[in-house]
Amino acid sequence: MKRVFIIPDPFNKETWSDESVEDVCEYLKQQFTVFPKNTRIYHNSVSNKNDVTPFDERSVKYLQSLEGDFYVVIYPAWIQIVFYVIAAISAAFSIYTYMTMPKPQVSAPQSSNNDLASRQNQARLGGRVPEIFGHLRAVPDLISAPITYYDENNKEIEECLMLCTRGYVQIHDIKDDQTNVNDISGMAVSVYDPHTNITGAPIYQIGEAFTEPPRFSIKSKSINGQTLNVPNDQKIESPEIYFQFPNIIKTASPYINFDLLFDANDSIGIYGAEFLIDDATLAGDITLTPEKQLTIHSALDIASVNNFEDIVLTGALIKVTTEITAEPPEIEPTSVDNYYDLSGRYKVTNTTKTVVSGGFNYVISLQNAQATNPNWQYVTQDFTVGANILFTNNSGSINLNGSYIVDSASTGEIKLINPDLLNSDWAKVNFLPNQNTQSQPLAIRLDKLNNSWVGWYNLELENTEELVFNLFYQNGLFYQDSKGGVWVNGMTAKVEYQYIASDNTPIGPIYSTTFHIESSSKSPFGTTRRIALSTPGRVRFRIARTTPTNNSTYQDLTKIKDVYATSKSKTLNYGDVTIVRSKTLGTEGALSLKERKLNMLVTRKLPVNGTGSLTATRSAAQALIYLALDHKNGRRSDYEIDINQILTVEQEVNTYFGSSKASEFSYTFDDSNLSFEEMAGMIASSCFCETYRFGSKLRMKLEKPQSNAVLLFNHRNKVPKSEKRSYSNRIDKGYDGIEIEYTSPADDARIKYSIPENGSANNPMTIKTTGIRTDEQAKTRAWREWNKLLFKRIICQFDALDESNLLARNDKILVADNTLLGTEDGEVNSVDGLTLTLSQNVEFSQNQVKKIYLQMPNGSVDMIDCYAGAMTNQVVLSRAPLDSLVVKSDRYLKTTYQIVNSENAGKSAFLVTEMSPSGKMTNSLKAVNYDARYYQQDHDFF
Repeated sequence: MKRVFIIPDPFNKETWSDESVEDVCEYLKQQFTVFPKNTRIYHNSVSNKNDVTPFDERSVKYLQSLEGDFYVVIYPAWIQIVFYVIAAISAAFSIYTYMTMPKPQVSAPQSSNNDLASRQNQARLGGRVPEIFGHLRAVPDLISAPITYYDENNKEIEECLMLCTRGYVQIHDIKDDQTNVNDISGMAVSVYDPHTNITGAPIYQIGEAFTEPPRFSIKSKSINGQTLNVPNDQKIESPEIYFQFPNIIKTASPYINFDLLFDANDSIGIYGAEFLIDDATLAGDITLTPEKQLTIHSALDIASVNNFEDIVLTGALIKVTTEITAEPPEIEPTSVDNYYDLSGRYKVTNTTKTVVSGGFNYVISLQNAQATNPNWQYVTQDFTVGANILFTNNSGSINLNGSYIVDSASTGEIKLINPDLLNSDWAKVNFLPNQNTQSQPLAIRLDKLNNSWVGWYNLELENTEELVFNLFYQNGLFYQDSKGGVWVNGMTAKVEYQYIASDNTPIGPIYSTTFHIESSSKSPFGTTRRIALSTPGRVRFRIARTTPTNNSTYQDLTKIKDVYATSKSKTLNYGDVTIVRSKTLGTEGALSLKERKLNMLVTRKLPVNGTGSLTATRSAAQALIYLALDHKNGRRSDYEIDINQILTVEQEVNTYFGSSKASEFSYTFDDSNLSFEEMAGMIASSCFCETYRFGSKLRMKLEKPQSNAVLLFNHRNKVPKSEKRSYSNRIDKGYDGIEIEYTSPADDARIKYSIPENGSANNPMTIKTTGIRTDEQAKTRAWREWNKLLFKRIICQFDALDESNLLARNDKILVADNTLLGTEDGEVNSVDGLTLTLSQNVEFSQNQVKKIYLQMPNGSVDMIDCYAGAMTNQVVLSRAPLDSLVVKSDRYLKTTYQIVNSENAGKSAFLVTEMSPSGKMTNSLKAVNYDARYYQQDHDFF
């Protein structure tokens, strides 16, 4: 149980109440119809660091996860007014930053923009939508699983739907790994601006347009390249088997009993039943004509020559002579002889055989001859050459191979059910002598066929509209005859599918579809077959091969590469994100695509100063302003952001370093756990700045050499006995160099810069940066860090009173050494002209001049020469202070001072490195000695 204390009046304990509850948020909903203004919730004790008042959904969940006591304090309105008055005249300490911000640790898969060890397109389920700033090479995230299929040319295609970034970008190029997409044949990429229909006009297009909605898909994880097993069991092979019209398998052998091998309704496979007509060859003088005809005279009589559908022409070499007109001073024209080979395999339109004296005259008309061999364009007259013609592919051949259904089986005969409907060559048997093939004995093999299923497997995509099956033939698909000729071969696969309920229980009838694939390819290829569902829904499927394996002259090994359930996307506008659609060719002959590495060189477009026109920019200031105003990140109003001050500081950065590169920020935010304060700190850090709040306004401050200190700390504004100092002449942790990692502007790889530059350091300080994508920024940052290691000698820690709220990190301050006796510091009691009466006595030697540091009300420190006054606690200034001193007794804080000898004027200067609340009205400060040499390499690289 949790205990909740409700405190409606902090000054009247009688109004307090408490209750034991299980859910703090639900309890508060019951107690308050509207959550009271000025109310804060504290965990275990009332202090600022324990403030757990929720402000968004994530912080509500955090509050609900806590155990212990909760104090709900309802502050009076006047306390809030006082708080805002104080905030208006003082700046809070730095929002959040580190001198060098490391890459944030992410809880969800990070964007490939940041995961530079494995830059590929991938899905990031549960991850933050990437948000790009500046200029970088982006690797888009997958929105849905890619879908792979084969086109009509058996080329493997992969389609992806991806997200580049939230917001708008300018695109400079698109690559697949290292290759520009423009140089990849058949690849298509379209990029769409936010709030744009992704079937409409893209802002950037390469290749064909995408006019159809993308398909969401689920790929069956159970399919991993399984082979569709052969469904045949060999029963008999014999040359004594023959075929009779119209549907009978017979045998002349008394030793073969078909009724012992097959039953009615069995599937039977026939192999070796290839009754071919031999090819015929003619050789001699052949006349080639511009009409794409061949004429040859031969004594050979080729029967039914018109049944040959192809010829193979070899040795047909023609000479074409071209005359070149003479040009002065030449008189006689010249000529050039060119030779062209017309050999090739041609389709025959018609062959005419005529009886002539001494034999026969053959005229062969070719089909699309010039498409087969472009050299036919040079046949502009008749040419006679010595060549050979091979007549092949005779349509009169009979091939009865295939799978059929047995009608009945007896001892010497099998009857088939309508075999002519499955193979038209059965009709040719009718024209053979005795209507059978007994006169042409061949070794015939008969197999009993059995279906071999792969599945059932579930595809749990709601509202599936289409099933997609990718089949792969790693050895090709062809038939090779005994003479080496390659012919078309086919195979058939059967798919059964059934709808399933939400609990995967099968419902309704089983549907089936048959796929028939034919090819004469000896190379690996894939093919896609689709099944459109009559009603969308979840389904299960199984697949089997129904075609048996033939003998070794057939190649039809079939693998199931992929099976998808798909449905067209109903979402065509994805809101405030840049969408990428791509179509990529797969790797030739592979069972899987290579890694997806589509990448884009982009620059983020931001509204100028948060509200202006969209402009491509690398500006860190513009990124900070946009994030602060953005409703999903900073959620600030323009009254909470000092836009002019941030822009002024950016110009100060550019002026100080002499280059706009110093103020660039290029990074992808991809971690949903990053707060706005952390993101703001990362942006500011990249351009050598700090973010802080002045009153209610967000501001930025450049870290650079500082002539004046911000605050002066002495015994009047330090917690007594809290100061500690440590001195060292050694470099911290024995570092002997710097190794800084940043993003290369050339190729976005993570590269390192080392000090010493030859990489000789054995124990370098390692720094990983984010947002830095220029060599100049990285090298300057590295030398700043190295110089701080070299010249840091004193570390000072103390608890300071509430004026320390004015500070931000890297502010220059003056700190009196109150660890020693005799420190001359305190506060100014009164002013009379240039004479100051102090709270402590000051010791002067004769005619000695000292330096006095005076804290100014405007947040600066004035240093003035001073002399001994008439009294021991008086000094006389050499000039007037820059501002009026605060000395009235009714003021909360008086002007503080520190007096030092002139030769020690710089020894009190420190640089704030850390600050955190340590108690009521106090902060714990840590500072190092200030040294202008920290910045001595600031202008070496810009």
